[in-house]
Amino acid sequence: MSRRNDQRVRIGLLFQIFRTHELTAKLVTRALETTGLRGDDYAVYSYLLHGPMTLTQLADGTGMPLTTAAGYVKRFEEKGHLVRRPNPDDGRSQLLELTGSARSWILDVAKVFTATVSRLDGIMESEGIDVGQLMATLELVQEVIELTVEEVDAET
Repeated sequence: MSRRNDQRVRIGLLFQIFRTHELTAKLVTRALETTGLRGDDYAVYSYLLHGPMTLTQLADGTGMPLTTAAGYVKRFEEKGHLVRRPNPDDGRSQLLELTGSARSWILDVAKVFTATVSRLDGIMESEGIDVGQLMATLELVQEVIELTVEEVDAET
């Protein structure tokens, strides 16, 4: 394989994370294709299963900007899948919660998705990958990226 003038682009950590994101999106799309649900919607619905929560908690928990999380909330409300109620701990905010039927539906979708997750876990185990250690490392990488974003934002 020849490289023109041996000039190479450094393939660093952020590229590997990007590539992992792209491959993950492909796998999630395939896993959910029979459900008619997009992967990003599934991720937000799944996080909302942990509710009730504020919009800020949803945004922070998913790593999304507040405005992006608000867009999901608006769409899910329009579908009748989400309700808002006053936050008893803070009169200025509202708690978001899936409706009973939406909760039941997303739990059914989770059963379909779990088959793919189990397959991935099995392959990782057969390759000698410690999934628990990998999860801990990914959480640490996410924290470091968040800190870096904060530093970059502070400079601008």
